[in-house]
Order: sequence, then structure tokens, then C-alpha cells
Amino acid sequence: DDEALQAMLLDKSRKWAQLNNKRYASRSSAATSSSAANMQKESLPPEHLRKVMKDHGDMSSKKYRHDKRVYLGALKFVPHAVLKLLENMPMPWEQLRTVQVLYHVTGAITFVDEIPRVIEPIYTAQWGTMWIMMRREKRDRRHFKRMRFPPFDDEEPPIDYADNLLDIEPLEAINMELDPNEDAAVCDWFYDHMPLRYDDRGYVNGPSYRTWRLPLPIMSTLHRLASQLLSDLTDRN
Repeated sequence: DDEALQAMLLDKSRKWAQLNNKRYASRSSAATSSSAANMQKESLPPEHLRKVMKDHGDMSSKKYRHDKRVYLGALKFVPHAVLKLLENMPMPWEQLRTVQVLYHVTGAITFVDEIPRVIEPIYTAQWGTMWIMMRREKRDRRHFKRMRFPPFDDEEPPIDYADNLLDIEPLEAINMELDPNEDAAVCDWFYDHMPLRYDDRGYVNGPSYRTWRLPLPIMSTLHRLASQLLSDLTDRN
């Protein structure tokens, strides 16, 4: 009887150990997967993302049948993805803009992973010069062309970026010619993306672009360039 009892206890303890191993192994694997998710990932070239998009272009293939739930789940994040795209749209004075992108491995959704910070007086002055250039643009029509809407038919598949658009040279940026004497304080960097970001004169706090302090010659030049958009009335608020 003692031997049978010992064998039964051993069997119970073995089963209990197996049960605990399963239970805690699953938790540890979840912990490692979450730590893997938080791990810093290497930046990949844009060709990698284009291939993911191209491979998932036709979702009717059977090998993507498990991804369909992921695509449906991603729909609720589409408004945020569109917002980030609009936020980081190139300005008229930029020919193109390269941004960091966060994407799902299935190609279900992609987010622009950048916050477009600006220095307000520079940004206002840039749009002030655009106001002048846009008036000339209405007269000359050099940069904008009329477009037929809707651009695609309902049954027409989306065109592939790499095949149709990648090799096309973007239209030239709209830049007002600055005077090398009057605008000397700003003309070297005025139309850069996030100007003075890596400048070593201490005008900006650094790459985070959170705080700025500009000297009087730069501020006076920016005020003159932005004069078309600034009100003559002083707002007490």
C-alpha cells in the first residue's frame, strides 16, 4: 500500500509540475514577446516597405486569408494614419520630404512616425513669401495643374507607387528669390525643412526642436517677410 501511495503521489507531483511549467512558461513567453516589442528596431530602407505593400496588394490570394482580420482591425486607426500623413505633408517650398514610417508587418496600416514642429516666426514668414508667390502662380500657372475628379474609377485597382510614380521627378519647389543683402540673416536656411535644427549657434535647443531663441536681425527680417500675413492691429490677448 505504501508503494502504491508513493507512486500515486509521485504521479500527482509530476502532473502538478507539468501544469505549473505550462502556466509560467506561457507567461514568460508573453513577457519576452512584450520586451521584444519594446526593443529598438533597426531602420529599414523604403524598398522593404514598398515590397510589403506590393505583396499584399491582392488580398484575394489564399495565403493572406489569416491577415484579413488584421486588416479589419486596422480600419479604426485609419483616421489617425491620415492625420499623420496630412501633418507631415511637404510644404510648397519643399520639393520632397523624407520621413520616418512605422508599419505593420502585414502591410495593414502605416503611420508617419514624426511630429512636425516649427519655429512660429519662421513658419509665418515662409507662408508670407508663399502668399506673394501664389499670387504670381495664379497668373503664370507654373506649378499647379487642374485635375479631373475622381482620379480613379471604382473598379480600377490602385496604381503601384514604385512602377508609376517613383521615377517621376517632382515639380520644383516654390521659393521666392531672397535678396542677399536685405535678407542675409535668413537666406542660407530659410526654406530648409526644420531650419536651424542642427545649427551650432544655439538658436534651437537641439534635434528635438522644442525651444528656440532668435537674435534681433533674424526676427526683424522674418517680420518683414511675414508682413503680408500679419495684422496691423495689436491684439491685447
